Amino acid sequence: MGRKPSFLQCESGAAVVEQAIVMTALLGLLFGIINFGMVLWVQASLYFAAESAARCASVNATTCGSATAIQTYASNQYFGQSVGATNPFTYSASGCGHTVTGNYTYSLTIPLFGTYSLPLSATACFP
Repeated sequence: MGRKPSFLQCESGAAVVEQAIVMTALLGLLFGIINFGMVLWVQASLYFAAESAARCASVNATTCGSATAIQTYASNQYFGQSVGATNPFTYSASGCGHTVTGNYTYSLTIPLFGTYSLPLSATACFP
C-alpha cells in the first residue's frame, strides 16, 4: 500500500491557481490594448474634425460662414465616440488664421485596474 501525500505535497490544484494568476495579467493587458486603441481612434477623430473645420472656415464661406456653423461642421466631421449633447469644438480667428479646437474627456476603464479620466485635445489652424 502506498502512502497518501501530505497536504503540502499535493499538487492537484496547482494548474488552476497558475492559470488564474496568468489570466488576470493577460486579460488586463488585453483590455488595456483595446482601450489604448480606442483612445487613439478618438484622438485621431478629434484632430480630423478640427482640421476639416479649420480648412472649411478658410476656403468655404457659404458652409462655414459663422462660428456656430464652423462648430456644427466640426461636430459633423467627428466620427469617434459620442460626445453627448454638448459641442466639444470651439472656433477662433487667431493670428495664424482660423483655429478650431476640440476637447473631450475619455473615460478609460480597465477591468480589475479601475477607471481613469483622460483629457484629449486637438487644435488645427488653417490660414
